[in-house]
Amino acid sequence: MFGQKTAFRIKPEPGEIYWRFPWDVGSGMAIATPVFYNDHIFVSCFYSGSLLVKLGDNYTSAEKVWQRSGESELKTDALHCVMSTPVILNDFIYGVDSYGELRCLEFATGNRVWEDLTAVKKNRWANIHFVQNGNKSWMFNEHGELLISELSPNGFREISRAKIIEPTKEQLPRGVTWSHPAFANKHVFVRNDNKLVCVDLTKN
Repeated sequence: MFGQKTAFRIKPEPGEIYWRFPWDVGSGMAIATPVFYNDHIFVSCFYSGSLLVKLGDNYTSAEKVWQRSGESELKTDALHCVMSTPVILNDFIYGVDSYGELRCLEFATGNRVWEDLTAVKKNRWANIHFVQNGNKSWMFNEHGELLISELSPNGFREISRAKIIEPTKEQLPRGVTWSHPAFANKHVFVRNDNKLVCVDLTKN
């Protein structure tokens, strides 16, 4: 579990707590889903930065690998994710920082490899949802755009981009679409605050 005051907590059937890492998450913004990768768990949040933990002993023990945070939401280090869950590919972490900066980090250290500002406009809480499909990263940004891309340590490569729904302004005056897309049977389903849209991905 990942909550406001505890970074992780494993609770098996009898109710015994195997391990935990206290982590005071700013304003309770523990939104991004923890990512499990090669016996590690990675989490990130808006105010408090990122934490990587290595699991051991059949996951009944854990140790911190690294924890990084910047001076503020504007001066960040590693990743300060809002609601977007990062992806980890071939020992590199890809995620969206507090103001929409798409970043690549070294998995082992949290050091930044690159930053891109073209996938989503830079704004407070700017968001992209990631869905991995083979070697392609499908990215749905808060502008209602679906991007097909490739993510690698060499950079972000945009293959295509299509506007499939208009952002709505109930949540923010600039207009955002924050709901995660759903993919099924070669279709994508996205919604804003007013409607649900289904798009056939087999059509040009």
